[in-house]
Amino acid sequence: MARILLALLIAGVVLPALAADESEGYPPPKEMVLLTVGGLIGNTNRGALDPKKDSLLATQKASFKNGFAFDRPALLALEQGEVTAQPPEFDKPATFKGPLLREILGHVEAAKVKISFTAVDGYTGWLSPEDIDASDWIIALEANGQPLGIGQQGPLFLINTRAPDFKADDDHHAHWIWGLFYIHVGDE
Repeated sequence: MARILLALLIAGVVLPALAADESEGYPPPKEMVLLTVGGLIGNTNRGALDPKKDSLLATQKASFKNGFAFDRPALLALEQGEVTAQPPEFDKPATFKGPLLREILGHVEAAKVKISFTAVDGYTGWLSPEDIDASDWIIALEANGQPLGIGQQGPLFLINTRAPDFKADDDHHAHWIWGLFYIHVGDE
């Protein structure tokens, strides 16, 4: 009888915990969040935007019912890309490394629609699915082996692996976004 009661007690505690984990998606990050993805995504690890807790996101008019928060270890766990380029803010070419954008979007099961990017200074840009498919975009975490800090185009810098002499035109509104902290999948 005692074993049955113990089994029922364990089942009463463990099963609801497992069900809660399953309904909430991935576990939340354990370290400082560097990137939040919201919008039309299938995998989540956080709830809706909280205007008080997420004040920078709220200030930038982000809006989502569920999102995915990435810390540095989560970003490093994804397939990494590398490109040597010279953005306008750099005096000479640098080698940038970070997760491939397509890996981030695949990890959150993003819909194949317009993707918008928001930087900490409020700068925004977007890419079409065709833009994303045409190049291996990376979310750079480092340049020349050094982490990108705030004030140094970091902590995240959207850059692509096209030739260093590639020049953005009016149809490409998301080239070289530094200080990136939010990606929105779909129209806002």
